[in-house]
Amino acid sequence: MRHRICLIFIAIKSSKLDYGFIPILFMLFRKKIIIFVGLVLGGFLILLYSSFIFRIETDQVIYQYDVNILLYISISLFIVVLILVGRLMKAFAKAQQSLQDLQKFKLAVDNASDCISITDKDGIILYVNGGMEKITGFKPEEVLGKKIGSKDLWGGDMSLEFYQKLWTAIKTKKQKFSVEFNNHRQNGEEFVAAVSISPILDEAGEVKFFVSIDRDITVVKRIDLAKTEFVSLASHQLRTPLTFVKWYSEMLLNDDVGPLGKDQRDFTQEIYNSNERMIDLVDSLLDVSRLDLGTLKIKGAPTDILKAIKDLIKDVGPLMIKKKVKLIEKYDRPLPIIELDKRLFFVIIQNLLTNAIKYSKMGGEIILEIKCDGAANVLIKVADKGCGIPIKDQARIFDKLFRADNARKIEPDGNGLGLYIVNSVVKQCQGKFWFESKENAGSTFYISLPIKLPKK
Repeated sequence: MRHRICLIFIAIKSSKLDYGFIPILFMLFRKKIIIFVGLVLGGFLILLYSSFIFRIETDQVIYQYDVNILLYISISLFIVVLILVGRLMKAFAKAQQSLQDLQKFKLAVDNASDCISITDKDGIILYVNGGMEKITGFKPEEVLGKKIGSKDLWGGDMSLEFYQKLWTAIKTKKQKFSVEFNNHRQNGEEFVAAVSISPILDEAGEVKFFVSIDRDITVVKRIDLAKTEFVSLASHQLRTPLTFVKWYSEMLLNDDVGPLGKDQRDFTQEIYNSNERMIDLVDSLLDVSRLDLGTLKIKGAPTDILKAIKDLIKDVGPLMIKKKVKLIEKYDRPLPIIELDKRLFFVIIQNLLTNAIKYSKMGGEIILEIKCDGAANVLIKVADKGCGIPIKDQARIFDKLFRADNARKIEPDGNGLGLYIVNSVVKQCQGKFWFESKENAGSTFYISLPIKLPKK
């Protein structure tokens, strides 16, 4: 049905409507109309034939038997035609109402602020709305009949690999393709576009049209960049005083300036713990701002992954003791030497292990497994039997600042940045990050990292 709507949109835009309402009705109900016309012509021919037979006489005997049969057939056909006429009248009335609704829909599409275009299966533009001129500067008559994305129009600035990926997705795999990239207007001015292209299939499942929706998100990106730069600046400014608080708290707890009373030590310990949480938050904000600004550099070095993991387990040891959690370690031996950024690897595994400990039940179990994933990757698995992630929250679990409802109740102090950072860093390493989870049954997170970092 969607490809018929595209046909009507194109017909409305073209000269086909100059002949009135009938072409559109024929496009919608051509099968019914052909059957109806065929029955009417067939009935007419049978009536003529019956009249001819009626006049033939042999030895003064009329072939009454043939005439009766033909008469019955003619009456039956007449009744069928009457029924079909009634149905067609209803269908025409329904089609007229549908066309009126479609005209309203087209009016809304024509005046939408986004650029909406329809192309054939080869990318030739068949329809564009008024948003085209607002965003790109091109008038509809300047682009109709041309190939979308060509350099003489808007687009055409991406690499050959990008366009191969696009056409593979929408034409071969018949999937929706969404992307953000820098584009240019007719006057050469650059802007940031968010584009979504969907294939429209016919009844046989073959691509008939493509519908593209382009949105100018330049202002949104500038605002987002300004926010990110502000967070980065504020985080840098916060880091220094927090470091001083940490040092002085440690001096007090170590009795460097004299012994503390019990209450004084408890209060100082609270200051130290709260300051540590603030440092973790600031470090996370700094990592997020670097990721968003594209300034986070991954410095790979050959690393013994097991040694790195052992050092990290020591770091989360106090939290495991507090929660009485048992860690089960499973490692392939030997594991290859892997090229990774130690600091970022520490951030990734620390986030996963810390989450597993926090959201596990008291005295629960956590499984940390590392094994080879083919010849070129290493698979890391962190599994717990904790609260799990509700189905309604799973699609957003990697979003910035998002936390599941049940996680907030268990651990109110979280910031919702950990999994966002893990996902972003793993992507930059061209690895894969995914999870399986069931509410109240636990979660399992998987990371597949390349043994050698991609060269840029």
